[in-house]
Amino acid sequence: MTGRFSIPPFEQLLNLGVDLCGVIVPAALPHSSDEPQPVIAPPPPPTDLPLVDPYLAPNIIHRAWANDLPVWEVGSLSTPGTLDLLRGLQPDLIVVACFPFVFPSALLSLPRYGCLNLHPSLLPAYRGPAPLFWIARQDERFTGVTLHLMAEALDSGDIVAQTRFERPEGISEAELEQRCAIEGSNLLADVIERLKRGQSLPRRPQIEAEASYFPSPSGLDFQIPIVWSAQRAFNFVRGAEEWPLFISVGGTDFFIREGVSYRQDQILGQPYKLIGSDLWVQFQPGVLRANIRSQNRAS
Repeated sequence: MTGRFSIPPFEQLLNLGVDLCGVIVPAALPHSSDEPQPVIAPPPPPTDLPLVDPYLAPNIIHRAWANDLPVWEVGSLSTPGTLDLLRGLQPDLIVVACFPFVFPSALLSLPRYGCLNLHPSLLPAYRGPAPLFWIARQDERFTGVTLHLMAEALDSGDIVAQTRFERPEGISEAELEQRCAIEGSNLLADVIERLKRGQSLPRRPQIEAEASYFPSPSGLDFQIPIVWSAQRAFNFVRGAEEWPLFISVGGTDFFIREGVSYRQDQILGQPYKLIGSDLWVQFQPGVLRANIRSQNRAS
């Protein structure tokens, strides 16, 4: 996908001198099964005017263009057009670093080395589309990233490599995502070097009894319970900063822009205090200070 997580693994493959066939990204609009999958062509060279420079926020597509690699967008991985395209590329290996579509069996069996996926959790824990959100909500002190062979069930294939590290106090969602992407890229580099030497991939099955799955968050998943400690609330606000988090207190829903600080030993003497966009809320124990984007009377 075009977010941050996909870029470090892609750059790692470039640094390793891998013969890349191209980049696949999800289409903004679906395509019919009979329609050829379109190639995303690079734009004309940017002008000298900075306001119209298309490279102000480069993503994986721009990086592919810069390295003369084709980019295809696909509306599905199961349509005949997409499968014909991928068969024609004859890949030895498919590497996934954030992608929204389930891989059909015909695609999983296509590359001789299989399909590798980088997942930002310690699988089999936190399977699903938004592991970093749930890791933040559960306030996990340790997390990591897993490189695994893809199977038909989501995030369920054999583990090829995995690394574990401490999740620092107050780390932001963007910082943790970047850490996972870089650590995952290093795992990918080790595996690519093994394949270059003709070695087989190490693999161990995931233990299903230890597996956990979390869906995309919604509704009350975004609420920060005031029965939490202020420390846990602060870590959740920081670790899920890109989601619409809110605190319900005093009959009002306060939607949080950012977590500023917390004091675990502080007693506010009232449920909350609001000065401008600065909000102080009493938790159990401690007080969280946050900056809000809006507020609504709770229904």
